[in-house]
Amino acid sequence: MIFYLSKNDPTLAVYCNKGEYYPVFIEKYGSDALKIDLNDFDEITNEEDILALNKYLNPYGEGKANIYMAGPLFNEGDRYVNQLNSDALRKEGFATFLPQEVVITTKSSPLVKAACFYMDFKAIDQCTIIVANCNGIEIDSGTAAEIGMCYALKKQIYIYKSDVRNYYNETYKLNNFVGGLVNNKTYPDIYSIIEEIYAHNVS
Repeated sequence: MIFYLSKNDPTLAVYCNKGEYYPVFIEKYGSDALKIDLNDFDEITNEEDILALNKYLNPYGEGKANIYMAGPLFNEGDRYVNQLNSDALRKEGFATFLPQEVVITTKSSPLVKAACFYMDFKAIDQCTIIVANCNGIEIDSGTAAEIGMCYALKKQIYIYKSDVRNYYNETYKLNNFVGGLVNNKTYPDIYSIIEEIYAHNVS
């Protein structure tokens, strides 16, 4: 798919379908075809931009259920654990959305930043299950927001918390409000979560 970017709006990306041009980010620009002058647009050739746009359009691959992988991704340890958990689920045949597969850096364009924002919304809307990495002294703020959204949308929520402090000290358990959203249930490893998913007969 070929994408074009407006010369005047850094997040207005469009693609052509049967001779008509449609906005990529329907959350911001709607889903109707746009009447545009292609002279006002440049073809997008930057690989990072194209990767982000394609990921937005198709956040999940094929699988038994769509699983959103929530969690902090701001250091190597966080990303490593997120990747391991996602890989374990994919090995079982589930389709996972792992936000860190499109990373925002200091050099990222406004288009990539917009794609990451909108693709997270889209992936949450399309998921059946959220697996949230809640390790650490406090839950990552973005992860907490994603858990809240999934609760409101009646998604299945599984909290991954392998931090040993969770089991020996009340101070390090879940935030009271977040705990209430999941009946204070946490899982110490991804395999316990997989067993629970199967127990709910997810197909």
